[in-house]
Amino acid sequence: MGGEPKEKEGLIMAKYMSCCGTVCSDCEYYPDSCGGCEEIEGKVFWLEYTGEEICSIYDCCMNGKRYVHCGQCEELPCRRYDGEDPTKSAEENRADHLRQVEALRRRNEGERR
Repeated sequence: MGGEPKEKEGLIMAKYMSCCGTVCSDCEYYPDSCGGCEEIEGKVFWLEYTGEEICSIYDCCMNGKRYVHCGQCEELPCRRYDGEDPTKSAEENRADHLRQVEALRRRNEGERR
């Protein structure tokens, strides 16, 4: 899904971005425990802590609006981006959300060219 290559166990991997702007390939769980949202259809491991069956961002983007990613949506960022990772500070969560939104906007601009 685009980006700079990453080295994992001696192999160079292209960056993989989920529909929400999270760079899955930067996650310690990818690709061994989690293949990314496209592969697992938004049923990420952390849902066991939220009580949801599917990530609300993934569900809206892929199933509801049928976009490839949230950067195609005029509502970006929406209330679905208000969720926070409890293992991070409020400041870290805000920074993560800004990175996600900016990455999605850049991706969308690149696709329009």
